[in-house]
Amino acid sequence: MSRKYALPVLWMLTVIMLIIGAVPSSATAASSSRPAKGTYTIDYDILRAEDNSVSMANDYFEKPARLYVTGSKMTMQITVNHSAWTTKFKVKYKGKIVDTRVIKTNKAKDTRVVQFPIADLNSPMISQIHVTVPSYNYDHDYTIRFKFDRSSLKKSK
Repeated sequence: MSRKYALPVLWMLTVIMLIIGAVPSSATAASSSRPAKGTYTIDYDILRAEDNSVSMANDYFEKPARLYVTGSKMTMQITVNHSAWTTKFKVKYKGKIVDTRVIKTNKAKDTRVVQFPIADLNSPMISQIHVTVPSYNYDHDYTIRFKFDRSSLKKSK
């Protein structure tokens, strides 16, 4: 490369490096952990508490979930099937176990839509459920984890 072009090329590379370096890493992290304001669908799996295998509870929840992002809050809505069997459903939010709120119930289909706050889509969310099936004399508490698939996030219309 001749000296005539070397200076403009170096200047252009310097400008590009400054532009790339000028983006704060915290802004990038914030945008990756929280989608822009809106309504989305997102797929998920329910994992066992003790390892990364899919829990049997995975079949008790309909996919995808609906995610609402408003201001600084994210709220998730999930449909529980076999609603009569899942007698307790709580989630961990900001270090505390909180109850989910029932939004809608369909007794004929044995489903209910629950809503809860969520702080982070990147880490599995701890949840506690209680399953009771009287006809089988089954009555147990479980800790499960919701693992959200960020790559499936789609904005709803």
